[in-house]
Amino acid sequence: MSVPEGDRFVVSRTAGRHWVFAVVLLLVASGFLWMALASTQQSPRLAGFVFGGAFGLLGLNLVRRSLKKPVVNELVIDSTGISRVIGGVAWAVRWDELRAASVVTRNNDQVVLSPAVDRFEDLHRSLVRISDGDYLVAGIELDDRETPRVRDALAKYVKVNAERVTDDRPVRQGRTVAAPRSPMPSGAVLATAVTIHVNGWNRAGLRLIQFFALMIELGLGVAIEFGPRNGFRSACQVVFIAVFVGAVWLEIFEQRSRSRKFRITLELSAAGLHWRSYYRQIVVSWPEIAELRAPSGLVEFRPADDDFPLDRPELGHLRQGDGWYRLPCALSATAAKEFEARIRGVLPASVRLAERAGVRQ
Repeated sequence: MSVPEGDRFVVSRTAGRHWVFAVVLLLVASGFLWMALASTQQSPRLAGFVFGGAFGLLGLNLVRRSLKKPVVNELVIDSTGISRVIGGVAWAVRWDELRAASVVTRNNDQVVLSPAVDRFEDLHRSLVRISDGDYLVAGIELDDRETPRVRDALAKYVKVNAERVTDDRPVRQGRTVAAPRSPMPSGAVLATAVTIHVNGWNRAGLRLIQFFALMIELGLGVAIEFGPRNGFRSACQVVFIAVFVGAVWLEIFEQRSRSRKFRITLELSAAGLHWRSYYRQIVVSWPEIAELRAPSGLVEFRPADDDFPLDRPELGHLRQGDGWYRLPCALSATAAKEFEARIRGVLPASVRLAERAGVRQ
């Protein structure tokens, strides 16, 4: 949503409050509770209380969230300069620090700033540097209605380029996985694909723990059945229950990590890396990656192109302060060992394995 305020133009992404949805949920909850209170049969009464309570809790949660003031998320253009507000002022650039600006249309419309001072990067480290010494205003993408209005607002204070000058390289789309274009050493053959269960457990170790738990339970069972009837028997019962609950807890969580909804996989193939969970996917081709590393089980990559933040804005939330991109979930101990053992079989020659990758050079 864009809001003109005189000489001040605001592109806002501040989340709205949830009053309407909260009222709807509370009305639905009231209906179920009324059905429960009015019913003379046990089944409708129970269903009414269960569903009424569930919808009521959801509605009250939205009311609680709506009472809080939303975190401001805005791009502000005014007579003093251009600034980014995320809760508070994240950064602000004066117009005399810029020689030009542009709204770049690639995968999404985004604002790019061209600095006019030499120490611009030291003064504004929150901005994302791209090629040609320009800086990307990350985190806010413009829609078709906002783009011309932002251009007009920028034109009042600074030179606005009609379009960013690009070279002849094809623009990569956000979800496309390109085939590797890098030269391969003679005789090298990449494996078809390696799929790593990111949050996988060591099943052999788990079975060993379960075996010892079973032996402990058998011993405790014998002590409970044939031992003296005193405090020792009661202590054995407590330990037996604790061991049983612990073993069941481990089994449940291991089974959950392999379920379709909670399983996370990292596929490394000749095309690139493919991080996949139940809710989202991240696809990056090898030509887009210059280096790969996995410090402490956190898989990170450094883009090969300075314009990567511009080409792949949907991955902006993965970007770290040093310019590397980090995949959302750390590898488990089992997955880290598999990654270390198999990464060289799929990594093309153009992608360097950094020394901090946990794999010896």
